[in-house]
Amino acid sequence: MDEPQQPRRFIRHWPLVAASTVWLLFFAGFLHSEIVRASVAVGCIALMVYQWLTYRKASSGAQLVFLSLIVAGYGLASLWLALNVVLFYTYNPESAHVWASHIFVSRVQYALIWGVAALCVAVSLWALLQFAQWLGRRVSPSR
Repeated sequence: MDEPQQPRRFIRHWPLVAASTVWLLFFAGFLHSEIVRASVAVGCIALMVYQWLTYRKASSGAQLVFLSLIVAGYGLASLWLALNVVLFYTYNPESAHVWASHIFVSRVQYALIWGVAALCVAVSLWALLQFAQWLGRRVSPSR
């Protein structure tokens, strides 16, 4: 009876799988071009918006909050990548205004790093708690 659920489960999560794959390629060093990085960042942000809309239709309550935190982490990381492209193109500016923009973008990136880190910690702790509850139900004798 679980077999028909598996294809639907993958269909519900495919944007998250696609974004994860792209981020693995990024960390492996395959995305060298800034244009490709910008395209990947915009694509991942769009995928995460779509993913959140899918989760909002299919989930509710604490599960929706948990899944939304995961999507927010990927979305903020993709925004960081897009801002990294902006930093690349404003690094050696010809005017003080462009340099001020460069400094502002770098500060926003710094805040995003802390936001993504906080989301990763929250999601990890929540997942660990969920796993511990699941394990407790499996190990404890039936009532």
